[in-house]
Amino acid sequence: MSDNFPPLAHIGAVALGGSVGSVLRFFSSYYFSSWLGTTFPYGTLFVNVSGSFWLGFIGTLALNKAGIFDPTVRLLLTTGFAGGFTTFSSLAYETAALYEGGSIDLAIINMASNVILGMLALILGIYLARFF
Repeated sequence: MSDNFPPLAHIGAVALGGSVGSVLRFFSSYYFSSWLGTTFPYGTLFVNVSGSFWLGFIGTLALNKAGIFDPTVRLLLTTGFAGGFTTFSSLAYETAALYEGGSIDLAIINMASNVILGMLALILGIYLARFF
């Protein structure tokens, strides 16, 4: 392969992690809407907050504990899994749909809760990872 092309192992790791993350995102949305209804996108909130925690935790471990993850495993867990699991595009679409449907208050709550809780979860993940 060319020096301008990433190793196939890295591509495979991102693809595998992304597919697992996407399927888990689908299950999350499916079950949260079954449990709590579809008035508010609880599944997207869950994956964005838990995905933020995951990326803060795994990313910090990878950065602060040299050698804890092989670079291919790190790509699988971060770019692959977290990238497939978290759903900013869904957040944007669902917020716009709430707004367009006249639920301006829910649109604001949705955007604010995803950003604020996502950042808090990321910070929690960072601090927890520093203990390992």
